[in-house]
Order: sequence, then structure tokens, then C-alpha cells
Amino acid sequence: MANLSFIQKQLIDEVFNMKNGYFLDFSNREFEEFMKEVVGYSVYEKFPGLSKAKMFRAFCNEEDNRFVGKAIVLAINYMREKGLCYGDNSDVDKIYAFGKSLLGKKEPTNTPSNKEPEDNRSDSDDKIDYSLIQKKLFEIEKESTQQLKGYALEHFLVYLFVLFHMEPHASYKTVTDQIDGSFVLGESTVLIEAKYRMKTIHKDDLILFQDKLDHKSSSVKGLFISHSEVDDNAISYFSNHGSRITILYTREIFQMCQFKADLRKILKAKFRYLDETGCIWCSVKDFEKMR
Repeated sequence: MANLSFIQKQLIDEVFNMKNGYFLDFSNREFEEFMKEVVGYSVYEKFPGLSKAKMFRAFCNEEDNRFVGKAIVLAINYMREKGLCYGDNSDVDKIYAFGKSLLGKKEPTNTPSNKEPEDNRSDSDDKIDYSLIQKKLFEIEKESTQQLKGYALEHFLVYLFVLFHMEPHASYKTVTDQIDGSFVLGESTVLIEAKYRMKTIHKDDLILFQDKLDHKSSSVKGLFISHSEVDDNAISYFSNHGSRITILYTREIFQMCQFKADLRKILKAKFRYLDETGCIWCSVKDFEKMR
């Protein structure tokens, strides 16, 4: 969770107009959409019965530094775009700098030629805590219902893709369907379908996901993330049919943590296998080579 001092909490209350239960000029719907973009779940479901201000305080007390920093930075960007100001400008600057520090951002250097592409950053550069990833994944099972486990998985995936600098978007709705999220891999946008079930996944779930992709850009790929196994017949059904879907199991995320592997390299290997063979799933057996 974010470690906020008493003074920082007071400044956040002042800067974001939280004294009387509000948060900026957001309606309830706007606040829910804003926070869902930040963290991937509905704060109204996680913190029921609270005002917007109390929800944001609870969020800051419970969430990881990166998500709290992201919320602060995006909220101040929104304020500046709309010309809102509820306190001293110097206080706004202090909170903005604090938000950036929680994100772990550094000032850009004047030598762009030395900048390393994001996909080539090492795990040590990002200081990824693989033990924390495993802990968060285990905690999903503690949720009381399958629906809550599904929400927790979506939340976890946003956290995971943020760690690997994959520019995730939280779940969203279009006119025709519900998308569980998206991220960027190389030059491609990848849509997510996430299932946290105990029973085997059958082909109907994959057909529905493929149909969602068919209504999007032809360059969009799909990642089907599942806690339980996908039926062999479903995998065979999609083989050599030009599918843009590959499968990632939650157990493979545990394997990734065991070998401190790079998630981006794992997914690139899976999509390359899909492109080369037409098969929608391969087991990435040698994770150590993917560090």
C-alpha cells in the first residue's frame, strides 16, 4: 500500500476537493469510470456505501504505490486540462511530484540514443518483485465467489501488465460486447479474455472470444487467460483456422515467477508459435532461456 504521511493526506484532500465527500467535479459514474481506468475494478463494489472521497482514501490505504501514483497523476492531468484548482498551485505541484515518485518515474535524459527499448529492459532494471506477483495471484483464491474471483483476476492482470510496461487498459464495454482488458505487445494491441473457473474451458468460450476479435481491427490479437485447462478438443478445433488467439494459464504465470522470466518474451514466443504453426497453445517449457 502507499505510505502516505499525515501532511500528504491533508494535501490530497485539499487538492482534490475531498473535504465534503467529493472528488474533483466527478459524478458517481465519472468517478467509477476514472478509477476503473486506473486500477481495473469498480471501487463502488470494493468499497460499498462510501462517499467518493472516502473511497479514494481507502484506495490509497490499500493499493500498491504504482496504482496510487497513477491515480494522482491522472487526476491532476484532468484538473489541468479542465482548468480546475481547489487549492494552492504549489500544493498541486507537490502532490503531482509525489504521484510521479510512486510511479517510479525518472526525469528523461538528454541522450535519447542511449534509451533502451521497453521490450529489451531487464527484470533488474524494473525491480520486479516476483514473490509479490505470486502472492497476489494466490490471494485471488481467497475471494468468496467466482464472480469476485473473476474481478480479482482482472485487477491482478492490470497490475501485472503495468509491471512489465505493457500499457494495459482495464475492462471496458463496446456497443456489442464486453472486453476484459487490453495491452500492447511490441507493435500489436492484444485484447484479453480472462476466466477464473474450476471447470474445463470448452470451445464455446473461445468461439465467443474469436467473434469479438473478428469485429475489431484485423491486426488485433487475443490472449485467453485461464485458471483451468482448455479442453483438447477446443484447441484442436482452432488449429490451422487462422485464429489470432493464444492461451496463457495462471500456472504459467507461477512458472514465470519461479524462473524470473520476462512476460513479454513468453507472450512473444506464444504468438510466434501461433503464427508459425496455427496452434493456439504451446507450453513454454524452457522459461530460463526467456530471462
